[in-house]
Amino acid sequence: MYKSRIAKTCFTIAVFLIIGLLFACTSPAIPPASPEEASVPPTTTPSLPKPSNPIQTTTPPDESSTVPDRVDVIYFHRPQRCVTCLCFEERVRYVVSTYFQNELNSGKMTFGVYDMGDSKNADIVNKYGAIGSQLFINTVKDGADNIRDIQDIWSWHCTSNKQSFDQKVKNVIDQSLEDIE
Repeated sequence: MYKSRIAKTCFTIAVFLIIGLLFACTSPAIPPASPEEASVPPTTTPSLPKPSNPIQTTTPPDESSTVPDRVDVIYFHRPQRCVTCLCFEERVRYVVSTYFQNELNSGKMTFGVYDMGDSKNADIVNKYGAIGSQLFINTVKDGADNIRDIQDIWSWHCTSNKQSFDQKVKNVIDQSLEDIE
């Protein structure tokens, strides 16, 4: 009887830990100030705040100049991160630095990683409506944002099939770059 009670207690603790990890990756870190701000992103691109751990990003133009057509690859993460969330950032960084260095250098593409728990990133978090570990591709054409939340990354098996994950991220970025040409 004693062993069965210990087994039940261990099982209950394991279930709570698993549920906690699942919610750690999906719950919002910074709630939007109002429902209106979260539902409608701005139609023009403001200057982006400096990302944490950038990969040779280009500096966005100041507001007085013409906004060039470009693709912004943006990855958000929460302060507490699971193995999958860490894999997302690692693999997206790899894809961007391996396949798109010329586009970064020319300004045709930017890349940023933002910690949602850092208050200096609140404006960009609100702009994209980020609520957890998420990859966004913003195709800026004629000064207008075309923001896509790439929710499919959760089904691309980052931790178990990195090559396939990398190829899918590369394809999404390639398609967005074609959209600005």
